Amino acid sequence: MKHALDELTAYLDGALAPAERAAVEAHLAACGECRAARDRLAGALAALARLPAAPAPSAAFEQRFYARLAAERGARGARPGLRDWLTWRWAAPALATAAAATLLVVTTSRQRSHERALAEHLDLLESYEVVASVGAVETSEDAEVVAHLDELEGRP
Repeated sequence: MKHALDELTAYLDGALAPAERAAVEAHLAACGECRAARDRLAGALAALARLPAAPAPSAAFEQRFYARLAAERGARGARPGLRDWLTWRWAAPALATAAAATLLVVTTSRQRSHERALAEHLDLLESYEVVASVGAVETSEDAEVVAHLDELEGRP
């Protein structure tokens, strides 16, 4: 099976057929890359679920909106056309989807920058006992001390 990245959203939503779900689960059991992507997506979905609900518009909002729209059309002398068919009722779901996608990208990039920082300091993490015995490593000089301790212990 190819990577299951395209099926992860449906998998997390419980929208896959049983056979598809079993195939995705089998792939996830063997593929760390897809498991990591699933975990990132699940985290983003959980963050979206924690957002407060949008406040309901006032009772007169729709009337004021369409009155203003009609006034602006009259001021411009606009002719009825395709733009008349596209109203905020149709644009709102698209805007909500764009906001959710933006949040997903931001969440993913933050996690990746954290993973990148960990990878850059992997040598220190591997020598955690030595680092912990020295104390907090706060500066580059501290990191050099740890590196020299590794050399004294015969580590590469």
